[in-house]
Amino acid sequence: MLRSLCNIVLLALASLRVNATILTALINISDAASSPAVDVAVVDQVHTIYRSALANTVGGSQNPTEESRTGIEEALKTYRQLAKKEPETYLPNIAATLNDLGILDTDENRIEKARKEFEEALKIYRQLAHKEPDVYLRYVAITLNNLGVFEGAGSRLEEALKIYRELAHRDRATYLPYVAITLKNLGILDSGKNRLNKAWEEYAESLKIYRELAQKEPGTYLLYVPMILNNLGFLDSALNRLGQARSEVSEALNIYRELAQKEPETYLSHVAVTLNNLGIVDEGQNQVNEAQREYEEALKIYRGLAQKEPEPYLPYVAATLVNLGILDRAQNQPEEARKAFEEALNIYKALAKQDPDQFSPFVEQVKKHLKNFPK
Repeated sequence: MLRSLCNIVLLALASLRVNATILTALINISDAASSPAVDVAVVDQVHTIYRSALANTVGGSQNPTEESRTGIEEALKTYRQLAKKEPETYLPNIAATLNDLGILDTDENRIEKARKEFEEALKIYRQLAHKEPDVYLRYVAITLNNLGVFEGAGSRLEEALKIYRELAHRDRATYLPYVAITLKNLGILDSGKNRLNKAWEEYAESLKIYRELAQKEPGTYLLYVPMILNNLGFLDSALNRLGQARSEVSEALNIYRELAQKEPETYLSHVAVTLNNLGIVDEGQNQVNEAQREYEEALKIYRGLAQKEPEPYLPYVAATLVNLGILDRAQNQPEEARKAFEEALNIYKALAKQDPDQFSPFVEQVKKHLKNFPK
């Protein structure tokens, strides 16, 4: 029923030094030289590819691929011709096909083309909903959500949320998940724009809904609960509510551990991310022994994952080593700190040879950490 209209807005709160994405992208380090810690993963899921973020359309492909582009473009051309004679029959097909093309063009970074496709789809759905709101209003909201996520536009998401609330008032079981996902998208957007209290309220309402949904359908909705808890923990940490942040991240960790017992290939990486989050919070509360254990467990998991899939996980090995190095240096354990920094540096250097734009800044940051050590 509900596809994953997830997050494509990368959080960047000024009060935190480093954000990280989970699994699908790389760690983004700011100026760590003046910072006592590097936050490897303060948010559980903040960035995914557009295809997972966009698409829930009537009559369109459920998972359009680039290989299917020619067929989709030909179908659009045919639907446009047919719609000239029978608009009521074929306009919905045009809108759905435009959404499919918007997804493909977003994947290929054809931003303006994708925007035009989504906007035309929205215009058609508004026209259809004016005549048949019971049928097409939900697709107005879906396309607004697509555009809101695509553009980082709160006004689009707010309008989508308003429609979903109205629909949920009539059909709670069907539309409550849409309310929750749109609130989550708004929370991500408002976090990125440093509207922390507003984002917190959106996440909190989203969490409440997901808890309710997970009680009835844990297989479908439980995974959203720790995701939102981690995001709330991120915000509470930024707002210096570390006790509350720890409670939220600890609960997220417990849920991910439970999920990882059943599906380790899917959720073990989430356990590692959340351990890093918890280590950051504990380090902030000067619970250094707890933070050390959490970083070390995260590192052990990342090493295991990187042995099987080095490309996505080696950056997380390196970043966790940096966290451990910073902690060791603060605890007056210079040799342990040096070893951690040097291993992280070697990993980043190797990664920078393959992708200098992404990883050269990491190399320089770790060099700054090592600069003050005696040779």
